[in-house]
Amino acid sequence: MKKCFKCGENKELELFYKHKQMVNGHLNKCIECTKKDVKDSNYDRTEKGVVRVIYKTQVRNSKARKMELPSYTKQELKEWLYKNNFKSLYDNWVSSDFDKYKKPSVDRLDDFKSYSFENIRLVTWDENRAHQNQDILNATGTSGRRCKAVIQHDRYGNVLAEYHSYSFAKRTVGYSFEKCLKNGTPSRKDGTYWRYKK
Repeated sequence: MKKCFKCGENKELELFYKHKQMVNGHLNKCIECTKKDVKDSNYDRTEKGVVRVIYKTQVRNSKARKMELPSYTKQELKEWLYKNNFKSLYDNWVSSDFDKYKKPSVDRLDDFKSYSFENIRLVTWDENRAHQNQDILNATGTSGRRCKAVIQHDRYGNVLAEYHSYSFAKRTVGYSFEKCLKNGTPSRKDGTYWRYKK
C-alpha cells in the first residue's frame, strides 16, 4: 500500500506509475490523479505533450495489434519529428485553436508493418484518417472486420457475390447485415446469407 500525496488515499502499489528514480520505484501520485493533472494542465496540447501522446499511442496500438513495439525511443521519435516539420504542423494546429483535424499525427505507410522510421510519415490527423478510410475502401488496411472480405450466398451455400470488405458490401447492398454475419441467419431484406471469406 502507498499513500497518494494528491488525493490522500492509500492504494495498491499497482495503482501508481513506475518510476526508476523514486525510492520504492513508483511515483508518489496515483495513476488516477496523474491523469487528472495531465488533463487539467492541458499538457497534451504542448509540443512535449503531443510528442508523448504520439509515442504512447504507438506503443499501445502496437501491443493491441500484437506487432513489434516502435523501433525507436520517444527521444529518437522527437528528434525525427522536428527534422520532419513537426514545429510547423504544431504551430498551425495551435493557430487553428486546436482543431483536431490539424493536429500533428504519425501515419504508417504500410499498415501491416510496425512503426519504424522507414514506415512512418508526419501528417495531420485528418490526413491520417483519410489514409485509413482509403485503406478501408480498398481493403488494404488492417482495420479489423471492415477489411475482411465477405461472401453473400443463398441457403444452399451458392455464392451470389463477394465483396472486399463489410463496409463496401453494406454500401453496395444498401443495408446492414452485421447480425446475419454474427448469427448465420438470413437477411430480412432479401433472404440471403452472409459470411466472412476464409
